[in-house]
Amino acid sequence: MSVTDMLKPKRWKSKRYEAWVRTQPCCVCGDPAVEVHHIKGVGFMSGTGLKAPSWATMPLCAHHHKNVHLFHDAQSQWEFVARTLGKAIEEGVFK
Repeated sequence: MSVTDMLKPKRWKSKRYEAWVRTQPCCVCGDPAVEVHHIKGVGFMSGTGLKAPSWATMPLCAHHHKNVHLFHDAQSQWEFVARTLGKAIEEGVFK
């Protein structure tokens, strides 16, 4: 396995999970979330030609999605991903 393979692993994509994420309220303000944000600016999970896996997503309204792309607050993104995953597990989304 090359270094490139380790840094850019095959990502998990799930339209079903992302559709569920889209039904959740915005992580920042609680308004209806119409967009799924893939974590950005965190290590090797995103960047030029890379998109984070579906599990590394969070629900955002259009306004906060734009702000996350402008400011890349990694700590908040990880917290929002963790909360989204936790709720999905509690609701049995992965069964």
